[in-house]
Amino acid sequence: MIGVPVMKRRNPFSIIAGGLFLLCGILALTMRWGNSVIGGFLLLVGLCFLAVGFARPGMFGENPESTLFGLWADERSKQIGALGLSYAWLTGLLFMLGLFWLDSMSILRLGTPVSLALSIVVLVFSARLYQMYLFWRGDL
Repeated sequence: MIGVPVMKRRNPFSIIAGGLFLLCGILALTMRWGNSVIGGFLLLVGLCFLAVGFARPGMFGENPESTLFGLWADERSKQIGALGLSYAWLTGLLFMLGLFWLDSMSILRLGTPVSLALSIVVLVFSARLYQMYLFWRGDL
């Protein structure tokens, strides 16, 4: 049949596991089993399993753009993305090293949650900034 979209094969195990984790998380939150952290964790795991189950058919060569949601379609874009993430990893590592030394010399005292949140923000924003710069520059 011409013009009829073909449904891609989904990963049923991931989708079923995600549904079960979501159901357990909802039950844990509504029935007050344990504390709310367990229920929230189960909800998060269920959502992750569902996201992987629905996104996975586009990741490994089952369509022309063999990446998640077709974000990077050609080799140049893949190389720029990988290089940007490598630079961001090094930036995050140096940032965390700086936080460690500032704390050990009693210059800046931050709690664990604040340090982790700052590190995540630095990692995410530096990755995006490096990738934007490398795409703008155009050459590796």
